[in-house]
Amino acid sequence: MSTLSLRLRRAALGALLMLAGCAFSPGELEPVQLIAPPTLQPSPTPPPLELSTAALVRQRAQVIVGIRYDAPPLARVNAEGELEGFEVDLARALARRWLGSERNVRFVPVTSRSALQKLQRREIDLAMGGMVHTREGELSADYSLPLTLDGEALLIRAGTFADFAGLARRTVDYIDVASTFALRDAQIANGITITLRRQNSYRAAVNELLAGNTDGVAGRWRRLRATAAGDPALQVLTVFTQEPIAIALPPNDSAWANLVNITLSALMEDGTFAQLYTRWFGEPPLGNVALPRLTPLQLVDLPERRTLRDPLRTVRARGSIVVAFAPNAAPFAAANAQGAPEGFEVDVVRELARRWFNNPFAVQFIAREPAQLSAVLANGEAEIALGGLARDGYNELVMDFSMPLYQSGQDLIALGLPENASTWRDVVNLTLQEMLDDGTLLRLLRRWFPAAPPTWFERLPGQVEESRLLFNTLAP
Repeated sequence: MSTLSLRLRRAALGALLMLAGCAFSPGELEPVQLIAPPTLQPSPTPPPLELSTAALVRQRAQVIVGIRYDAPPLARVNAEGELEGFEVDLARALARRWLGSERNVRFVPVTSRSALQKLQRREIDLAMGGMVHTREGELSADYSLPLTLDGEALLIRAGTFADFAGLARRTVDYIDVASTFALRDAQIANGITITLRRQNSYRAAVNELLAGNTDGVAGRWRRLRATAAGDPALQVLTVFTQEPIAIALPPNDSAWANLVNITLSALMEDGTFAQLYTRWFGEPPLGNVALPRLTPLQLVDLPERRTLRDPLRTVRARGSIVVAFAPNAAPFAAANAQGAPEGFEVDVVRELARRWFNNPFAVQFIAREPAQLSAVLANGEAEIALGGLARDGYNELVMDFSMPLYQSGQDLIALGLPENASTWRDVVNLTLQEMLDDGTLLRLLRRWFPAAPPTWFERLPGQVEESRLLFNTLAP
């Protein structure tokens, strides 16, 4: 682990410990006392591997949600000792859709780390409360569609500065050590220096800002934008980093992930999601990531058992990837005059092979009609399917997907992957993130979309080992 990575981990731990002592409701700045966690009990015996999460939920008629108590306005314990927040309300809305009543949810306190452990042991069905979808987390859990964004940001008195550069030789207060890294990078990028002051709480920092004793408050974006929404005298000047917040899910249970994502999309489409979000943030949601063309799905529809898959082991043993492609899906994939595959996604999978095998030609392409691609993944004939596949309500039910590679209108285009094979998807996604970091994805996009190359990608924060090491060492 690099020194920077270790420092960031320590900073994040320090931030978590400091946040545990104070929490605020949207539009307010009053600290509350958190409930002490219950006495630790021995972990229960894990359920049989083949039993699905849906079966466990149906057996107990209850969905168990691991939730952080220190992530306002997403989740917190108020002065009356009650759990509240946007994601608390969202969890109850999910329980209502699945089990008929918001009372059919049980909340279990977790930290960001313990949540992933409990998901792997299947002690909880969901993890919520500001769970950032990170590269490290990708190796431990699956994740829903993003709910909102967090990160590091800067709050100022409204209208006092036009940009961050205007803060040269000014004073900025911070609460969490992690904010100092973002401020350091912003100072370097803008060629300025600022004076940093440590405050013990968001309340103290914001009070100093309102009194004119400091010029800015650096902290978590979710908290600062909720504070600004409740006070017109304040505004968020700039956002230093963006981190996707999502629901963390047990790995290798695609049917359960499908239910979560389709229900979230339905809540977004009917306005429930926006209503809950606005209640806690004082403003509309940041974008809308609902899956288009929804297919109805209920808890009762999900299978009792799951079939675990291990394409990674197969690809390692074979020494190549088998890729099913739609031959008439240019510029994503197409068969040229000689019948050979070409296109943006063809180049992407060849780059995957180059990084894993040191050979871009360690790919076997098989042409299939678009309607056959999901079956080819399901029967193990191929490990990847491509050809401009849109992640929509129908395709969500028949295959898994990589991170998005292209956006066309409301459609996010991605590589199709086998279901119940989280480790394989992890290797694909983390290699794509590596390609995003070094500019390879953007270069390939510009080659195939020269007129208007898209530049939007789902960038996950964090660091993991380089892709070849992950490919050779990860176990399901």
